[in-house]
Parts: sequence; C-alpha cells; structure tokens
Amino acid sequence: MIRARALGLAVALFALPACTISKDYIHDRVEDLVDCVRVHVIVGTAFGAEAQVTEWFGLGFMYESDCWAWGLANRKLGTWDESIQAWGLILHDWRERVKGIRRYSGSYGWWQHGSGPSFSRDSAPLELFNVRASAAVFIGLDAEVRIGEIFDFVFGFLTWDIADDDGGK
Repeated sequence: MIRARALGLAVALFALPACTISKDYIHDRVEDLVDCVRVHVIVGTAFGAEAQVTEWFGLGFMYESDCWAWGLANRKLGTWDESIQAWGLILHDWRERVKGIRRYSGSYGWWQHGSGPSFSRDSAPLELFNVRASAAVFIGLDAEVRIGEIFDFVFGFLTWDIADDDGGK
C-alpha cells in the first residue's frame, strides 16, 4: 500500500509542468535564487546602524547623502548613487533616492496624519517581507534577505511566477 502511494506520488510529481526542463526554466530559477538576497557596499557621507523586519518594523537609523554604492541589485552586480534617510523605533521609515538603477528597495514608512498613523509605500509588493541590516561610518554595508523572493523561487519550480519576473513564459 505504501509503495503504491509512493509510486503514485512519483508519477504525479513527474507529470508536473515544472518537470519540463528548458533553457528558460533553468535560467529563471537561477535568477529567482539570485533575487533572494541583496547586498551592497556604501562609500561616502554615510553613518548609522539599523535593522528591519518587514517594511513595517525596524530599529536604529541610517543616513546617506549621495553615496557611491556597489553590489547586487535587480539581478545584476553594478554601481549606483544613493541617498537614504531611515529610522525606526519599532515603526520603520525608509526614504530612498537612487541614480543609476531603477530602484533598490523603494521608499516606505509610517506617516502621522490627523486621523492617526498610516503606512505608505513606493516599493514592489514582494518587498514587504524583507529582513535587512545596514551599518556605516563613511564605509558601510547593507544586506537583506528577501522573503517574498524566496517564495517566488520555491513556487517557480511549479511554474508559478508570483513576482512576475520570469523571462521565459
């Protein structure tokens, strides 16, 4: 009985569309894996230390003004200029301006209005669940694990592209 179930499961897994291996399929899985982590070096007028868990919560502060950055962003190694103002004492606020790439993380944070606090964002949907740490004193490092992209990588094996970023559709 157990062998019959195992054989049935093996046949079902073999029949999944993801089992059709193509050049685009392998390429997309590698790119999805690269998307799971972002890391870059910062050089310039930069100081602070902060950690964040999702876009909503963070602790610390980070200030960068027209810094040079080098690292892994948007599936490529490259350089860009960035300015960051971030702070968090539980609720987190991250303001980002970049030149040389489309965006790194985007901007997001809590705003106080007359009716109370609200959260606003200008970032990709899967960025909501990133875990990040940054530290700098003229030279620094920013690293993040992108939880949403990990889900995109895992579900990509079943040909479900939740990030809508696979080229070989």
